[in-house]
Amino acid sequence: MKIKNIIFSWDLIISLFISAIVLCFLPKQIPVKLSKDLYGVGISVLSIVFSVFFAALAIIMTAGDNKFVKFLEEEGDYRRIVDTYKITLLILFIALIYSIIIYGFTSLLIAKEVQVQNKCYLVIFTFLFGYGLFASVNSTLDSIKYAQYRARFISITK
Repeated sequence: MKIKNIIFSWDLIISLFISAIVLCFLPKQIPVKLSKDLYGVGISVLSIVFSVFFAALAIIMTAGDNKFVKFLEEEGDYRRIVDTYKITLLILFIALIYSIIIYGFTSLLIAKEVQVQNKCYLVIFTFLFGYGLFASVNSTLDSIKYAQYRARFISITK
């Protein structure tokens, strides 16, 4: 997958746009209790999406026989689908790790009785969370294409 395709993808652009809106409209300081709750929700959602997505990748990797993979690879479709899944899995992993770290950091702030946190942490979280979810949707659409290719392959080979 070309880096140009990642940079100009709709999932990255929408995530950047939403993050820019959050950056513009949030106050400079965010209450830490609110931030902690948002990070907690993010961890829950990303954990579920990551695990389901990882299982889906394993299924796609093992679902095709050699003839089907060769059929898809004639135009580079198999590699594109697998690359999309790899990148999305990496994005989800980074988003999940960031969420866990920032949740711990925010919990520490609460324990030290700090009341506010700089909004930059929340903006970064918003970007990673959104990008992870939108990239998952994008990869899911690719898996639908995979199923359509599979149906076309079966009809051709019968």
